[in-house]
Amino acid sequence: MDKQKDPLTGFFVGAGLNPDIDALVAKDTPFALVALDIDNLLTINHDFGMEAGDWVFRLIARHVDALFPAPSTAYRAGADNFAILMPGKNKETAFLIAEELRRCIHAEKGESLPGQSISVGISAYPEDGSRAADIYRRADSAMVRAKKEGRNCVRLAREEKLTPKTSHYTAAQLEQLSEISEKISVGEAALLREALDDLLRKYDS
Repeated sequence: MDKQKDPLTGFFVGAGLNPDIDALVAKDTPFALVALDIDNLLTINHDFGMEAGDWVFRLIARHVDALFPAPSTAYRAGADNFAILMPGKNKETAFLIAEELRRCIHAEKGESLPGQSISVGISAYPEDGSRAADIYRRADSAMVRAKKEGRNCVRLAREEKLTPKTSHYTAAQLEQLSEISEKISVGEAALLREALDDLLRKYDS
């Protein structure tokens, strides 16, 4: 069965990303993962209209298709979030290509539109995790850091500083967490990070 594609960009829909990551991990195939987000899309849609926003989506799709040929695969992971899976590539190679993508997009202008920009984060397997959720989280965190550091830039995933669980959880919660961890063979710390990421995305304005 063919995977579903987003009609605006021609990218695969985000639901196919995790299974594709898992398939590469199962084969122990090294890869890089690029997460990118359109900067100030709400402002573009508000000031110039939805058609201008759609133009930016098509602009990104055109340059991604040119710079990330097969076997790389692009996904529309959310409203204005994209991911690019690069089998056989490391973070350094992905960085150089992503930087060229950023430069090309920023150099283009639409009718009455200023130069566009994207924020990009990059992670890789195996150094940034062995689960799809962890690898994507690391790329997404790097992308968020790019946003906070001024947008229109590319950032690499870096080593995470972890802190131990505190007493902010009830005994019942920790018991359930332990049971789930054992049931699905995923570490408790990874499950807590995944839950916190979901919470942050929910309330991130």
